[in-house]
Amino acid sequence: MAVRTRPGGAPARGGAVDPPVTGGGTVVGREVMRMFLGIGDFARATGLTVKALRWYDEQGVLVPADVDPGTRYRRYSVGQLEQAGVVRALRAAGVPLAEVRIAVAAGGSPQQALHARREAVRVERAREDRALATAERVLAGTELRYEVRLRPARAQAWVGVVEYVATPGGGTEPAGAGAGAGARAGSGVAGGTVADADVAVEEALFDLYASLAADGITPSGPFWLDLGRPAADAGAEVALCLPLSAPVPEGWSVPGRRTIAGVRPAGRELTTDHPVTDDDPDDDTAVHPAFAALVRAAAERGLSIDLGTLRQHCPREVPDAPGSGTSGTAVELSVAVEGTHPTANKAIVDAGTSDT
Repeated sequence: MAVRTRPGGAPARGGAVDPPVTGGGTVVGREVMRMFLGIGDFARATGLTVKALRWYDEQGVLVPADVDPGTRYRRYSVGQLEQAGVVRALRAAGVPLAEVRIAVAAGGSPQQALHARREAVRVERAREDRALATAERVLAGTELRYEVRLRPARAQAWVGVVEYVATPGGGTEPAGAGAGAGARAGSGVAGGTVADADVAVEEALFDLYASLAADGITPSGPFWLDLGRPAADAGAEVALCLPLSAPVPEGWSVPGRRTIAGVRPAGRELTTDHPVTDDDPDDDTAVHPAFAALVRAAAERGLSIDLGTLRQHCPREVPDAPGSGTSGTAVELSVAVEGTHPTANKAIVDAGTSDT
């Protein structure tokens, strides 16, 4: 309240004089705000509970300005009100306590802590969106009727490179990591994102094509993904393979990449097509419904299949319906029956060193 005065300094009638400041306090209107607030008053002023303030003190996040040596009663300075507001806001935003402690300490940056939290939330939301989209695709896939075909498979020379692929949220690349049958490429690289995996797979395939071209070797058809590799950790090993008219020379390799080669023996295989759209998620961490259809068809026909031979072929255009005049995109999945295995006569080459 402003004080009205007459000339000479005497208070005007009806006016009021603020009380004198004592004990090191600060005058605010007619109220005296002390330089220190007890823990109860500080809790009321900040919206933090007394229990939370004690916890923040123990963790070194919000340490009282003064602690009575006898009673251990905590007192906070009025200058700590702003710091308490920052702590409360960061914790409400989900910033971990350890990061809050660093952010509010001398030289820390609350803005940087908030930015890091925002990025973590964005990544987690993207992962959740992919998981939801995958679940929707799997549920929709269970309603599709897959036409499973049994066909002869001729002997086929091939060569490929192996790329480690980690599922979202996975750890770092383990030695000898593998992929389970029914998984698909494009799930993140060494704990990275789906986009990271797409780039890594494309680069691996580019290196394979470039190395073959440099040696005058021309693939005899489109690539496929060899998905039948043992599961390990949170990741997978996916082999990107190209068919050849003849085996590559012994010891041939793609510089700097794990190279595999061999000849698929003649036999039989079960195949089916799975329609894909631009809306299909890249994160296929669940069992693919088309793969489940292959396994079910094998059981119904009394066939023995080798899950280590599961392949996903290059996407291709297929007619939507006979006479419709329209087409869509589909990927073919295949698996060998009666023990035919694509790794027969395989040579594994790491950085030019042969290990048969």
